[in-house]
Amino acid sequence: MTTTPEELQSKIAQIAGRYLERVVKEVEQLRTLVNDAASGELAVVREIEALTHRMHGSGAMLNFGEISSHAGQLESMSAEFLRVGKVDQPRMLPILQQLQAAIDKACATRRQAAS
Repeated sequence: MTTTPEELQSKIAQIAGRYLERVVKEVEQLRTLVNDAASGELAVVREIEALTHRMHGSGAMLNFGEISSHAGQLESMSAEFLRVGKVDQPRMLPILQQLQAAIDKACATRRQAAS
C-alpha cells in the first residue's frame, strides 16, 4: 500500500503537534531543573543535557528550527558545565526564556493555521 503525499503530510502534522504538546510540558520541567542547577549539582545538569538533547534533535527533524536551536544551546552549555565540573546557572536563564518564547510562537502559529 502506497502512502500519498497528503497522507504523509497529515502524519507529519500529527507528529509535530504531539512534539509541541510534549515540549510545552518539558519546558516546565526544564525550568525547574535550571532553577535547581543553581545548587551547582552536576546530576541536575546531566538531566538538563538529556532533556534538551531530545528537544534539540526532534525539533530539528520536525522543522522547529528556533526551538531546536535554543534547546541545542542549552544542551551544549550543559555539556560544557559537565566537562569543567562547574555550573554557571545564570547563563542558562536567557536561553531558557528564548526557548519558552520559541515554543509559545510555534504553538501560536499552529493554532492560527488550524483556524
